[in-house]
Amino acid sequence: MNFIVIEMHGGPECAIIVTDQDGNNLVFDNREDAEADAADCQNGFVVEL
Repeated sequence: MNFIVIEMHGGPECAIIVTDQDGNNLVFDNREDAEADAADCQNGFVVEL
């Protein structure tokens, strides 16, 4: 399974998928890594794909 992190700082209308420095969506292979990245966000949560 794959996971992404969505940042919702500012509400759902401002939701974005977390990206790397090149602007590519970050896709994680395990939930633990995704959860660690979401913890660095102001209002991030993990979505399983």
